[in-house]
Amino acid sequence: MGGAVRLDGVDIHQWSREEVGPHLGYLPQDVALFDGTIAENIARFGPVDSLAVIEAAQKAGVHDMILGFPMGYDTVIGDGGHVLSGGQRQRIGLARALYGRPAFVLLDEPNSNLDSVGEEALMRAIHQMRQEKTTVVVISHRMNILTGVDKIMLLTDGQVAQFGPRDQIISQLTRPVPMQQQPQQPPARPPTPPTGTVTPMPPQAATGTPGAPPSPTPPTDSSLGANQGTEGQERKST
Repeated sequence: MGGAVRLDGVDIHQWSREEVGPHLGYLPQDVALFDGTIAENIARFGPVDSLAVIEAAQKAGVHDMILGFPMGYDTVIGDGGHVLSGGQRQRIGLARALYGRPAFVLLDEPNSNLDSVGEEALMRAIHQMRQEKTTVVVISHRMNILTGVDKIMLLTDGQVAQFGPRDQIISQLTRPVPMQQQPQQPPARPPTPPTGTVTPMPPQAATGTPGAPPSPTPPTDSSLGANQGTEGQERKST
């Protein structure tokens, strides 16, 4: 499999990390924060520009939450941000991704730990970035966040299965699948009697006394005629 990732037509490997880093924003699925203050984490542990930190926090919808901490932006969150909940870490991670107004932002499952309030703030941030002409790529298994994008690419087993405008792809994904008609089963055959079973016959009319020998069969007409002819011959010879 070949290909290249390009930014402004230039292969990304031709950029140094120091040059390209400030222009990229990334929110991983598992947010990793570091031992330091909230402001330092949002500023990516570079020189802290207070105005840029607050702007990123407001865009991510986390400014008021940060002010609720005793030390505000100077709150030390510890290694991994263990003093924060999963949703709080994810929202501060989003502010870090938006810090410095990057031109390209990648959000990997950005709403996996968010409640309804955090998810609404995320949708507002995506909408604002679109208005600022920021390129935003969202990786998600949840359909609700896809309403804020322009195009959708569906991957299946690492291959592109569908790609196109948002409404077109969503309509295809939500289209009901017709149920397949089950083939009709042939009528059941009557069970075959097991071998050795005697099938009863219908009763027949019987004459005579039960247990008596059968009556002699009366002579037929031909036997009578033969007897009569024999008697006639005997009379002539007498």
